[in-house]
Amino acid sequence: MAAIQDRIIEHLRFLTEEVGCRPVGSDKNNDAAEYIENVFKKAGMEIEIQEFAVPDWEAEEAYLLLNGERIDVRSNTFSSPCEVEAEIFSFCTIEELERASDLEGSIAFLYGELSKENYVAKGFTIYNPEHHQKVIRLLEQKNPAAVITVRLEKQSDSPIFNDWDFALPSVTIRPETGLRVMNGSWAKLVIKSKRNPGTTKNVIGRVKGSRRERIILIAHYDSVFHTPGAFDNASGVSLLLMLAEEVAKQKYLPVSFEFIAFSSEEYLGLGDQVYLRKQDEGFQNVITVMNFDGIGQKLGTNNITLMAGSAELENQLKTIKERFPAVHWTKPWYESNHSTFVLQGVPSIPFSCAGVADLLHTPDDQMRWISSEKMDEVYRLAHSVMDVLQDKNADWTRGSQ
Repeated sequence: MAAIQDRIIEHLRFLTEEVGCRPVGSDKNNDAAEYIENVFKKAGMEIEIQEFAVPDWEAEEAYLLLNGERIDVRSNTFSSPCEVEAEIFSFCTIEELERASDLEGSIAFLYGELSKENYVAKGFTIYNPEHHQKVIRLLEQKNPAAVITVRLEKQSDSPIFNDWDFALPSVTIRPETGLRVMNGSWAKLVIKSKRNPGTTKNVIGRVKGSRRERIILIAHYDSVFHTPGAFDNASGVSLLLMLAEEVAKQKYLPVSFEFIAFSSEEYLGLGDQVYLRKQDEGFQNVITVMNFDGIGQKLGTNNITLMAGSAELENQLKTIKERFPAVHWTKPWYESNHSTFVLQGVPSIPFSCAGVADLLHTPDDQMRWISSEKMDEVYRLAHSVMDVLQDKNADWTRGSQ
C-alpha cells in the first residue's frame, strides 16, 4: 500500500509544485491537462480530448489613490482594465442600489449585504440566485465607470466577482481599506489587466469492460488564480489518476470505466456543459458517478455521501463505510461537477473533506496541508465501492426514483 500512497503523492507534487496555479486559459492549465493525458495514455486507456474556448486573463496590478496615498487592491477575476478618477457612491442593499440615479462616470462601492458573498457568474446555469442576477443587472443598467467590492473577513481581499461576462471594471478590497473608502468621497482606481482568447479542455480516459454499463469517476483539475490548489483540487485529480492506473491494469472488468478530468469547474462549469453536449448515448447505462473534490486534509475528516441514488445503494455504501470509521457520512452538497450528473438523474457519490475552511482559494493551499494516509483512506474506500458495484446495474442504483 505504501507504493499506492507514494504514487498519489507523486501526482499531487507534480500538479501542485511543478505546475502550480492552473486557471482556465493559462499555459499552466494546459500543462496540467497534458500531464493527465500522458498518465492516461501510459496506462493504455482510450483517450478523448474536449477542447473549448475560454479567456486567457492576466492581472498585472491594481491600486487605489486615496488622498494622494497609493493602496494596492485585488482585481476581480477577469476584470477589464481601467483608469478612473471619480466620486464614490456607497451601497449596502439592493434597495439602495435600485434607488440610485445614473452612476455613469462614478465609482460604485458595494459593502454589507451587497458584498457578503461571491457573485455567481451571469452565464452559470446550474445555480444562479435571483438576487445575484438582480445586483448585476442593476450595476450594468446604472453603468458606473468601476465597481469596488469589500470583503467582510478581516485581511482578506479574495475576489467577489469572477465573471468574464461582467463588463464593468472591478476590484475587491480588504475591510481595513473599506473603512477608508467610506470616509472618502473621491478616489482614483487603476486596473492593469490583459485578456486574450484562450482554450482549455476536458481530458477523458476510458477502459472497456465486458458490459456496456459504466462507472464514471471525475475530478476537476483547474484552480482559481493565485493558488497552487493542492487541496482544491490537485488532491482529487491525484486520486483519480491513481485509480485510473490501477483499473487499467486489470485484465477482466465486468463493467466499463470512464475517468474525466474536468476543466473550468471554478469558472462557469463550462467543462460540464461541453461534456453533456457530446453525450450521444445519454446516461441510462451509468451505474454511478464518483466525484473527488477536496480530499485528504491532515486536519480534516474525509466525507462521503450519495445523491439521486436508490435506498439499496445508500445502504451498501454505508455498510462499506463502516470499515472506515474515520470517514464521515455527510449531507448532500452541490458545489462541484457531480451536480451536473445529479440533474440528469444519475446516482452520484461525492467524496470531500471538512477541514481548514479558509484554505480554499488562497496562496496557502499547498501540499503541507495534505496527508498521504488520508489520501490513501479515500483511495481504499473508493476502490471498495467500485468492487461492490461490478455486478450491479443502473436499475439497481437508481431504484424506483
